[in-house]
Amino acid sequence: MATTAPSSLIKSIPCFTELGPEAIAWLIDCVREQSFSKGQVIILEGESCPGLFVVKKGSVKLYRSSPKGEEQIVRIVHRGGCFECVPLLDGGTNPVSAQALEATDLYLLAAADFDALFTQNPRLSLTFSAIMARRLRSLVNVVGDFSVRRVSPRLAALLYQLAEKRGESLVVSPSVPLSQQHLACMLGCSRQAVNSSLRKLVADNIIRMEGHRIVVLNPEALKRVSQ
Repeated sequence: MATTAPSSLIKSIPCFTELGPEAIAWLIDCVREQSFSKGQVIILEGESCPGLFVVKKGSVKLYRSSPKGEEQIVRIVHRGGCFECVPLLDGGTNPVSAQALEATDLYLLAAADFDALFTQNPRLSLTFSAIMARRLRSLVNVVGDFSVRRVSPRLAALLYQLAEKRGESLVVSPSVPLSQQHLACMLGCSRQAVNSSLRKLVADNIIRMEGHRIVVLNPEALKRVSQ
């Protein structure tokens, strides 16, 4: 069933900022809303892509799985973020799986409608090229980190990146607290290595652990550790 997507959310998405009012109105009319419960799988790696997803509410984990069942989290997408545009551009299958980290509402722009939007708005190719270039650069940096940097500075960099202001506190991923296993999957290391690095940051009074909630006490010190 069709549902109306708020134009403010659609316009805030980087890949759609260049669209004019008519294209935005057409886009809003095309998207369909879908709801997923916590832990529900949205798409699977290797399957055909149904279209472009935009997060209306909640958060989504994008990940890859090894034949042994080991998981590597590629990124976490929050409200206003979109995925998975790669198969829509190269015609391939989903490069990642996606799973709701909490109760999540998504807008889906079907693959055929995405193609029509691209055909009617050729300047979108420049916008998507820039987005893909930024993501490629980020992945190259991640690969480099895996090979040359220890877990501690990589973890500090991740915590610093995910920290957000909540009242008087600076909290890591406040909307969806991340477990040590989640952090390990994002860093490509063991949970034990994450635990050891977290305990060192706690001992140095850089962070405070409150269950799965991580509060940053000294952001400047955390940034120094990440370098």
